Amino acid sequence: MKTSYFTKEDLNFLKVALLSDEHTGALARSSRYVIDGVLEIINNKPLRRVIEYGPGDGVLTCELIKRLPPDGKLLAVEIDPKFLHMLRAIPDPRLSVIDGKMQDVCQNINAYGFNNADLVVSSIPFSLLSQIERETAVWSTKNALAPDGMFIVFHQYSNIMAKPLRKFFGEAHIKFEPRNFFPCFIISAQ
Repeated sequence: MKTSYFTKEDLNFLKVALLSDEHTGALARSSRYVIDGVLEIINNKPLRRVIEYGPGDGVLTCELIKRLPPDGKLLAVEIDPKFLHMLRAIPDPRLSVIDGKMQDVCQNINAYGFNNADLVVSSIPFSLLSQIERETAVWSTKNALAPDGMFIVFHQYSNIMAKPLRKFFGEAHIKFEPRNFFPCFIISAQ
């Protein structure tokens, strides 16, 4: 029996990514190794309020929901219409899906009632943004976090986000995950 290397979800993600105009920065969904790498950084951190920028088809979103308490909330910010449809099909009342650009939402996070977040995760392709946009996103995100909150940027093909994270958080931790299509960085700050 021949085993396929790609799941149905992988192929759906690729199809959406290829047909998207400029909305999707990745050609493949994050591998199980990348997701496990993000979850390892989170470890047993209590999560009540989580924000996810660019969740794509929700591969990490579903894992984060599993870690939320019954009164927890997850705000997913996505711009691609096909991914929005997939995210809105996730049957969990703790998930709120916002149709919008991360840059707009992160600068106005209080309007969504998500200040003092325990965690913000992002797979946004920051290399496609200007330095000012990257720094503004990090600064706005830091201001939305609780005092012990964490910001994790993952599925990044370069470590370009280490510098702005260090600038606003003091330090950033970088992990490289080669078992992904394409190999990528996971960068975190607290």
